Amino acid sequence: MVTGATGGLGQAIARRLRDDGARLTLTARRTEILDSLAGELGAEVIAADLNDPGSVRSLGEAISGADILIANAGLGASQNLVDLDPEEIQRVVTINLQVPAVLAGMVAPHMAARGRGQIVFISSMAGKVVTPGNGPLYTATKWGVRGLGLALREELRAQNVGVSTIFPGPIRNAGMFAKAGVKLPRSIPTNTPEEVATAVASAIAGNRAEISVAAPLVRFGGLLGGVAPGFVAATARRQGADNVRRKMADAGASKRTT
Repeated sequence: MVTGATGGLGQAIARRLRDDGARLTLTARRTEILDSLAGELGAEVIAADLNDPGSVRSLGEAISGADILIANAGLGASQNLVDLDPEEIQRVVTINLQVPAVLAGMVAPHMAARGRGQIVFISSMAGKVVTPGNGPLYTATKWGVRGLGLALREELRAQNVGVSTIFPGPIRNAGMFAKAGVKLPRSIPTNTPEEVATAVASAIAGNRAEISVAAPLVRFGGLLGGVAPGFVAATARRQGADNVRRKMADAGASKRTT
């Protein structure tokens, strides 16, 4: 089961897992967007509005037999927290954190009863390090996903159900930067959606707890961010993260007013 399959990351993950022999179920609010992908991959499509609790519950019930759950759907939120209204805050928290928790909580008992299964959360390097480029709300939800993944992994260990979390760094030609039409500075290295998909496949095959998909400098920042967050944030500012965030926020504001 792959959520967020209409995006570049979701499509790359779905194609990679299909190549590895998986039988796929894809979800989206507007299923017509997935028709061509589903036809290409021989996948089932389930319509679901992830901002609607009833729709999420119905989805969780429909996928109770899934051996693998890829919780990939997510929303960006680069704006200052004070510039987001309560409804926007609730929507980002719901899609980025609440929905992965609800779906995992619904499929995990069935996986445990069968004695097998893998849950994969797609977080972000923003879930390991605070920089000025990601916005406080997006950062908070991705840190939450990391905590969810690590704690659930311990909870399900005895039931032979694996839990993995993937941390993509900046991605080119897909994801929130591509959707917003924002180009990253040359000093900020990027990765491809296919590299994220490879990490997902590796996590499933080896039940790996965490995999960071980022250039060495970005991965090092993730490690350093736990002990010297101020230094990492200052370094990101010097690389132009503030400017990127302003562009992302402007793009988000433009979408809300059109």
